[in-house]
Amino acid sequence: MSLLDKVLSRQPSRAEFAQKIIRAFREAGIEQVEPAEGDFSLKLGGGSTIFLGSVYANYCRVKRSLRETVISEFVAAAASIPALPVIPSDFAMVKPSLMPVLRGAASFSIESLMNRKNGRGAAPCALPLGGGDMVTVDPGMGELTKPLAGGLVVGLAYDTERTITSIYRDHFEKWGVSLEEAFKAAKDNLWEKTDPNRFAGQNGVYHGEWADSYDSSRMLLTEVIYRLSVDGDPVAFVPNRDQLWVTGTNDVAGLTALLKAGAESHFKQGHPLSPDLYVLLDGTWKLYVPEDQSLRDLLLPIKRQRDAIDYSQQQGLLNDIHKLEEIDIFVAGYKIFEREDGTAYSACIWTNGIDSLLPQAENIAFLADLEGKDHFVVPWDAAVSVVGSLLEQEPGLMPIRYRVRQFPNAEQQARLRKLAM
Repeated sequence: MSLLDKVLSRQPSRAEFAQKIIRAFREAGIEQVEPAEGDFSLKLGGGSTIFLGSVYANYCRVKRSLRETVISEFVAAAASIPALPVIPSDFAMVKPSLMPVLRGAASFSIESLMNRKNGRGAAPCALPLGGGDMVTVDPGMGELTKPLAGGLVVGLAYDTERTITSIYRDHFEKWGVSLEEAFKAAKDNLWEKTDPNRFAGQNGVYHGEWADSYDSSRMLLTEVIYRLSVDGDPVAFVPNRDQLWVTGTNDVAGLTALLKAGAESHFKQGHPLSPDLYVLLDGTWKLYVPEDQSLRDLLLPIKRQRDAIDYSQQQGLLNDIHKLEEIDIFVAGYKIFEREDGTAYSACIWTNGIDSLLPQAENIAFLADLEGKDHFVVPWDAAVSVVGSLLEQEPGLMPIRYRVRQFPNAEQQARLRKLAM
């Protein structure tokens, strides 16, 4: 079966899946739930909107025996979200309850696309559900964040006994304080809640046991990280909001244990965060890719599956936006394929004569002749060495996409074919 003919099979359509979720909500006693017109989302009583893109991708990915569990966990998470509290307009009252939170940069980019699609310039106030989906509560003016490393950013939250509420720009206008002052207050509050002895360690691998929804945020407390006895520079893994794993760059066994323990929790627990590793160098976190091939083999499938979820949701939103705004650009899919030996890879298709937005996959399938199905597959890095000048990074999108307005010329195609897999 060719690359172009491979598709995911035995999956419900989006409409069928939405009806499954609606039935699950009603079985859970939530009657006021209806599909949103022209959108892959549901409207709940009170005006909340739940987006289904990521949970649908998770549902299709797991074994059939686990699919009902994916739905039940998603519905339970959505049903348990309480009403948001009113955030005081007096900074002195808010300050003791400010906390720093880690977020994936892709979630903000997708949120921006949702706003664009719905004709809103302002970002909604959103809480994440399992699998990366969000429930929209009220319009805001955009969440304020600071970059940390790779695909991670730091935001602010107002923490109460029952809720964690994102802080937005309009709150700062009321408070009259700088972003740095608010972030400092939040970090100080995190310090007060942090007992360093809650970092449990065995054989050079440490796991946070604070269990207060801010375990991942403690990446910001680099002094605590440096106290750990690890072999090499500290390496952190934050598969979801509630987990922080740390080991050392020289500890292959520790990194292996860390990846195996954290991989499942990234997709099967709520609030997924990052599929990547991060190394602490001179007090600054940086994206880390291990040199050891066995570790790369463990890390890559996690990142590949996360990218598939994010790209799928992004693709659906971009297609809807382009239809509404009458923009003629093809949004290429990010697909995962399995070889005969059981290994997998991701790929996108670059089609001759079509203005396209390509996801950054491991391989590019160049479709030179649509009718004749003349295509060849080239690893991404090798292809970029030949046609990098034809790829324009599209601004404002995360995960990254590249605009390709023209197909490689004959000379470039000849060079690419020599590099084909």
